[in-house]
Amino acid sequence: NLLFGKGLPAGTSMSGPIGVISTGSEVVSSRDIATIVAFAASISVNLAVVNSLPLPALDGGQLMFVLAEAAAGRKIDQRLQEGINAGALLVLLCISFGTAVGDVTSIFSR
Repeated sequence: NLLFGKGLPAGTSMSGPIGVISTGSEVVSSRDIATIVAFAASISVNLAVVNSLPLPALDGGQLMFVLAEAAAGRKIDQRLQEGINAGALLVLLCISFGTAVGDVTSIFSR
């Protein structure tokens, strides 16, 4: 339950780096090697999946630009790519900030 957020309302099981560190410290304090390895593996798989999503500013988004260039047979304008990446990065930073605020709030409300 600790690793997968089972039974929690939507949105409360999502956390940012601060929440991951907090959860990681709980997992490590359990001293159960299988749980620690499962936690590390879940972080690794999560990062791989999220990074490969077709979102601009992530690797999957860059792959989408390459595929779009191949399909169109010409390069996509560099300024357009930069604008799309900047907008997507801003959205990702806002989400990161929101999760960090939620993490800090949940830590202090314990």
